[in-house]
Amino acid sequence: MHLVAVVCSDPSLSHLLRSFRDDEVRFHLHVVPPGRAAKWVEALRTLDFAGALVLDADAQSDALRLADRSSLDASDVEAADTLIATQAGLVAEYHLGRALSQALRSRLWDPRDARAVVLGGGVEARAVARELASVGVVHLTLLAGSRPDAERAVPRLAASTDVVATVAHDPVASRLLEQADLVVRIDPNATFPSALLGPHLTVVDLAPEGVSALRGRAMSVGALTLNRRDVEAHRLHLALGHMLGGGVRVEPLMQLMHME
Repeated sequence: MHLVAVVCSDPSLSHLLRSFRDDEVRFHLHVVPPGRAAKWVEALRTLDFAGALVLDADAQSDALRLADRSSLDASDVEAADTLIATQAGLVAEYHLGRALSQALRSRLWDPRDARAVVLGGGVEARAVARELASVGVVHLTLLAGSRPDAERAVPRLAASTDVVATVAHDPVASRLLEQADLVVRIDPNATFPSALLGPHLTVVDLAPEGVSALRGRAMSVGALTLNRRDVEAHRLHLALGHMLGGGVRVEPLMQLMHME
């Protein structure tokens, strides 16, 4: 059985992950408090862990810094949500962007000709923007708290994707929101006009709540919605599959994430 460390500061999520038992007894999740990154990273090397799921956002930059190598995704967003133990050392990965697109595909969402809006900035916005461009979204709008934050989140995206990076109060933002068929909210304080919600829209709300006010309004008008726990289940699926060489099923992880 492979030991997998989980670095998590959310008590509710930590409790769920600590209780999980793999039906095939391939791995065991060992939850550790964030603490000093150097300490738990060294433990990965000396105690024969298969790797670590770094779910605490505050620990992800240190995880990247302390890794021996990193993927293009991790290097680009300057963070690591997964460390994988290999014979060549610890490899840093960042799976959130791909987890989001995998979650959308599981609900039969098609990126072709899609017009997406990302609400928020930072590491997660950068990863989501990068992934949406790579899967073929034709137009991407990123609305952040400041223009520099917005522009930092959309460097080097696919040339086939038109990109607007600006602030939420920009006059052009309302027109871009009207044209959207996918909205990804990363900043829990970001707002989306209720009048623009409808069954044509897909809403991914990464706010901490299972059913936020935005998601509740979207569901009431027939929009397809996903929350953070949906995306986290797919992130765990990708990370564990990468560590263990595949064979991990997403369904038990999805069930775990929605036990509360």
